[in-house]
Amino acid sequence: MTDVFLINFRNERDMYPPFGIMYVADALIKQGLEVELWHETEDGLEEFVRQVEKARPLWVGFSTITGPQLGAAIKATQRVHDMGIPTVWGGVHATIMPEDVLKEDYVDFVVVNEGEVTAQEFTRELQNGRDWAKVFGLAWKDENGQPVVNPERPFIQNLDDFSPRWDLLADVNAYMLQSGPYDRAIPVYISRGCPFRCGFCYNEVVMKRTWRQHSDEFIIAQIEWLKQNYGINAVDYADDYLFGRPRPMQRLVEKVNMPWSGQVRVQLLKPEFVQWMNKTGCQWVNIGAESGSQKVLDSMNKDQKAEQIEWGVRNLAEYAPHIEANLSFIIGLPEEDPVERQITIELIDRLCEINKNARCSVCVYMPYPGTPLWPEALKRGYTPPDNQWGWTEFDLNRGNTPWISEEEAQTMCEINDILYVGRSQGHWLLKPYYALLRRRWLTQNFKFYWEGKLKRAGAQVVESVAPLRVLRDRYGHKLVTYNANTHKSKIEMHQAAG
Repeated sequence: MTDVFLINFRNERDMYPPFGIMYVADALIKQGLEVELWHETEDGLEEFVRQVEKARPLWVGFSTITGPQLGAAIKATQRVHDMGIPTVWGGVHATIMPEDVLKEDYVDFVVVNEGEVTAQEFTRELQNGRDWAKVFGLAWKDENGQPVVNPERPFIQNLDDFSPRWDLLADVNAYMLQSGPYDRAIPVYISRGCPFRCGFCYNEVVMKRTWRQHSDEFIIAQIEWLKQNYGINAVDYADDYLFGRPRPMQRLVEKVNMPWSGQVRVQLLKPEFVQWMNKTGCQWVNIGAESGSQKVLDSMNKDQKAEQIEWGVRNLAEYAPHIEANLSFIIGLPEEDPVERQITIELIDRLCEINKNARCSVCVYMPYPGTPLWPEALKRGYTPPDNQWGWTEFDLNRGNTPWISEEEAQTMCEINDILYVGRSQGHWLLKPYYALLRRRWLTQNFKFYWEGKLKRAGAQVVESVAPLRVLRDRYGHKLVTYNANTHKSKIEMHQAAG
C-alpha cells in the first residue's frame, strides 16, 4: 500500500520532469516507504483524489508553483484534507510564503526549501511523536492554529546523497524534447541554485545565491542509464544556471559527449566560448536578457551590460549560426518607464534581424515576497493577494501589477509570440497584417487590438465549417510558416497565434 503520494500539477505546455518530487521520493524510499509520483494537469485531479482515497496514505505532498496551475493544487488539497489525511505543501511558491500558505485551513504543513531530509524527519515524527518543532525546514500550526516556521534546514552538501526517481514517472518518453535534429533529448538537473543576485528571482530567497552540483560521476552515470533505458540522443541541462563554475562545467559537457542545451549568461558568449559550444554540439541556449535598458538592469542587480546582449547574439550568429538563442525579457519591472521599455522593444526587434535563430520572449513582471524588488513593488502600489487563490490569477502574460493593464499585457505577449518567438512569416497576402503587428510592437500600441479579435473570430468560423477546415489543413502551411518548437514542449504552442 502506498505510504506517501507526491504530486506536481503542471500546465499544458510544461513537460519538464517534476525533479523536486522525484528527489523527495528517493529520500522517502530510502526510509523504507512506498511512494507514488504524479505529474498531472488539472484533468488528472479526479483520478488522483480517487487513488488517494483508496490508499489512505500517511500524508500527501503538493509541489506548488505560482500561477494558474496552483488552482488545481488548491482544489486537490482541499479534497485530501477533507479526508482527514495530512496535507503538505512544498516547492518555490510555498517556500517563499509559508506563513501565508498556512493561513489556509486545508494546508497542514509546509516544507520550506529542499525537501529530502525534511520529508524524512517529518514522516518519522508523524509516525512516532509529532514534535514538529524539532524538524528543521518545517512550517506547521500550533494548538491555536497559528503558523509556526521552524529554523531553515542547512542545504544538502552532497547532492549525490539523493537521486531523481525516473522509474516512478508514468511515462519517461513524454519528457523527450526536440533539440535541433535530435528527437530524444531529455532534461536533467546537475546542480542547484544560482550565484547571481537578480532582484526579481526566487533564487535570491530560496537558494541564497548558492550553487552546488552533483559529482561528474553521478551525472555521467545518470545520463548513461537514460541512454541505455530510454535511448536518449541529446541532453538538456535544465539547471537554473549551468555554468556556475565555467571551466569545470565545460569539462563535464565534454565528458558527457552528447548534443546539449542549457542556460548561458551573455557575458560568456565570447567568440572562443561560442566556438566551443559549436564544437561540443550545442543546439540551443536560454539567455536571461531581461531588459535592453542599463538603468533597468542595474535596478534588478543583473550584473550585466546592456550592450553585451546584442554582442552575444551577434557572436552566436557569426560563429555558431545553427544554435537557437532563446532570450527572455521581463516587461513591467518597477524601474521601467515607457522610455526604458521602448529600448527593450527595439532591441528585441533588432536581435531577431541580426540572428535568424534568435527567439525573444517577453513575460510580465510578477512580484514575489522576499525578493529584493518586493519592497519597490509595494511602494509603487502593488497589493498582494489576501489568500492563496489570488495567486492563481498570476501569469507571465497577464497584468500582474497596477502599472501594467490586462489588455496591454495580453496583446503585447500575443504579438511577441507571433513575431519574435514563433518567428512567424506569412504569404505576401498577409504582409499588411504582419506590418501592422510590427508597427504596434515598435510603437507600444497595445490597445484596441481589433485584428486579434478578427483573427480569432475567423478561426472559429473555419473550425465550424467542414470545407474551410479542409482548405486550412491542405493549404494553411503555405500561407504561414513559424517555429513551433520550444525547449519545454513539442506542443505547437504558436500555431493558434498564426
